[in-house]
Amino acid sequence: MSTHQSTVQPPAALTSRELGAFRRILQGLLRERETLLAELDPRAALHIDVATWSSSQSTKRVIGQISAALERIADGTFGTCSRCGQLIATERLSVVPHAEACVSCQILAEASS
Repeated sequence: MSTHQSTVQPPAALTSRELGAFRRILQGLLRERETLLAELDPRAALHIDVATWSSSQSTKRVIGQISAALERIADGTFGTCSRCGQLIATERLSVVPHAEACVSCQILAEASS
């Protein structure tokens, strides 16, 4: 029987300072995406420019995800996995600040789709 214990620490709840930092990051990302969408929109018709239309659709999807993350900050659920209810690791949120799922649940979701 092994006596080796895991050194992986469970995620901790975010502090108000961390939430403020994520809010600012998300607001900046939202402004960037909205600017990009405004630039793409005049050409973003499927029958005019398929690549621009596709990029526009992707940008709209990310805007929705960022907006939802800002709503989660406002309602106190930011950093909690929408699937299992566990805390999302700060390291994941640092990479994907609009993540709504922990890594394990995201992997399961992607594997099933």
